[in-house]
Amino acid sequence: MEIGIDIGGTFTDGVVISGQEVLKSIKVPTGADLSLSIERALKQIMKGVKPEQIQQITLSTTLMTNLVVQNNLAKGGLLLIPGPGANPYQGKFPCVYKVLRGGVDYRGRIIEHLEMTEVEEACTYFLGKQVSQVAVACKFSQRNPVLEEQIVQYIQEKHPEIRVLASHKVSGLLNWVRRANGAYFTLTTREACAVFQENIKVTLKKLGLQCSVFILKADGGTLPLEVSLHYPLETIFSGPVASTLGALACTEEHITAVVIDMGGTTTDIALLLDGKPLLAERGAFINDYPVPVRSLAVTSLALGGDTPLLLENSQLVLGKRQGPALCLGGPLLTVTDLLVYLGYSDIASPQLIAAQVEKMACALQLTPQQFSDQVLALLWAKVEGELEKMFKSWEEEPAYRIWQVLSTQENRPQTMICLGGPATGLGEFWRKKKGWKVIIPAYASVANAIGAALAIPTLKLELFADTERNTYTTSEGGRQGVLSASLKNTEEAKEFALKLFRQIARERNLTEDTAWETLYEEGFHLVRGWQTTGKIFQIGLQTVPGIRAFLKEEAPYV
Repeated sequence: MEIGIDIGGTFTDGVVISGQEVLKSIKVPTGADLSLSIERALKQIMKGVKPEQIQQITLSTTLMTNLVVQNNLAKGGLLLIPGPGANPYQGKFPCVYKVLRGGVDYRGRIIEHLEMTEVEEACTYFLGKQVSQVAVACKFSQRNPVLEEQIVQYIQEKHPEIRVLASHKVSGLLNWVRRANGAYFTLTTREACAVFQENIKVTLKKLGLQCSVFILKADGGTLPLEVSLHYPLETIFSGPVASTLGALACTEEHITAVVIDMGGTTTDIALLLDGKPLLAERGAFINDYPVPVRSLAVTSLALGGDTPLLLENSQLVLGKRQGPALCLGGPLLTVTDLLVYLGYSDIASPQLIAAQVEKMACALQLTPQQFSDQVLALLWAKVEGELEKMFKSWEEEPAYRIWQVLSTQENRPQTMICLGGPATGLGEFWRKKKGWKVIIPAYASVANAIGAALAIPTLKLELFADTERNTYTTSEGGRQGVLSASLKNTEEAKEFALKLFRQIARERNLTEDTAWETLYEEGFHLVRGWQTTGKIFQIGLQTVPGIRAFLKEEAPYV
């Protein structure tokens, strides 16, 4: 048996799955302390289940998202070493930074050494701004980390009060700006992630659970809980990812559809193309800052069932969440209340909010039905606007363009999978308005937890090997080393990359039969003085995101 838990802004959902069957599902309110919400969900879902029956727990958590959105990051800064050809003042960085002289070329050769007096001046500057956590990012440090390591060693010896992290330890990605930002966000969230991880371990021990625990990643895969502490950024956006995988698991293997998941706080939107979640090849962004994280092409809209309905200057507007729905004891009339009033939701009696609906409708000189139609039209106008922006963005993604070429259908997808509490009512409204085929899965209200439970681990590795310098580097955590044997051709380079790939896969608890694919394989000669002095090889390998099983239940069509 596997357990999947999804922590939403309003509710934490949990499921127990065995094979293709959901044996149990639960919902508990999400509190301010996410680890306590997980504990409450596990206690409830473990009733009647023996701990030894559980083989794996997968968590979809909003921890990273909350830290960023609520600005609960530790105060940090960046030390940048751009070298020639890069203008750091044109980059998008999320914090204060200092630029140092020094440089490494694309092959990892040092072309300009550091001035340690500049490092000392930078430390004085940061301490003066009460910044005690500093990430160091040198362009091409993933090919040669020496300059970053020199700075780390200096700061640790001279200024032990400053916590420091080198970017090559976080990512081997070639994009310097993304790698710098990734190091900053990793460093400033690591302490909070460590506390979260310890709390989860305490909960597991309390409940007698000794199974493996995974965290859902932005690319649709999973990470072991212990590994996630070193790569916390990988777990951002896990909520929208969970809904995407859950929608797939609850429908059919080769479906092409838009996924709409409306929770209490947000609405997540994603796309499935022939049963495959679309990856955002450009990578993820945190508050418009590019980071070195591979992510599914998902977006979140600050609009949910708990969104209040307000009157401003005699106009109907959608406000910011201030609590649960009025029918559930909240302070204001919400989208959920309206769905209850219209009979689209049975979580409470329409009589609880009928008077408030009629009062607001009267203030707008509308009948209750006209008022209800106006609310749903306003709601879907916002969703439709976001969907249009996403379609335009998706159509620029390589995967989507290839699908458009191969597909006999020229139009955009006309199927929508609706998840979340308000799914049925909103789906029916959309079908009538747009004529789309709308799918409401049998487990629409807990599909996110299902997606988490059924997600498979993922791994992407990019190898750069230089036989003249006898060195190699990878994109995975900045792994570097000396080539034990000369690589003669791309086949040997690919075999070497696959060996590293399998080694890391074992560390991540991936099975030997995990499906993988070659992204690219390139090799070219290095020539000096009319003679070949070595070769450069670049190999890309990855596992394919997906799920372990599809549920037996057939999805009813509206």
